[in-house]
Amino acid sequence: MELRFGNLKVTVAVLLIQAAVNGMNFRTSPGIYGTFALFDVILALMVYRENRTAVKVALVYLTLDFFMATFYLIAGALLKGIIAFLDFLALHDMVSYVGRVMKEEKGEEVEENLGDEGGQSL
Repeated sequence: MELRFGNLKVTVAVLLIQAAVNGMNFRTSPGIYGTFALFDVILALMVYRENRTAVKVALVYLTLDFFMATFYLIAGALLKGIIAFLDFLALHDMVSYVGRVMKEEKGEEVEENLGDEGGQSL
């Protein structure tokens, strides 16, 4: 599996890593970590299938997680730096994916517009 930005595999890997971390925290901490572990796994599966709604939800979710991890890092929790770095990689991957999709859609619109006007001459 080649991890390149823009094909969402980095995002899927980050979500699965976060699911594993939340699963480990589930044993020793409150039960909400189990819910987040399940949410991360489902979201990773949907992002892997390139469901656009799931990509949008993951973008918002990982952005909030990135900012929270950054605040914890500023407060002195050094291990949150790893989570912030992983979130940054996932956000970069998703922004690259969105840019690629928008470029492809814009290219299709240009082709459709050229196809409509192609046979007419004044």
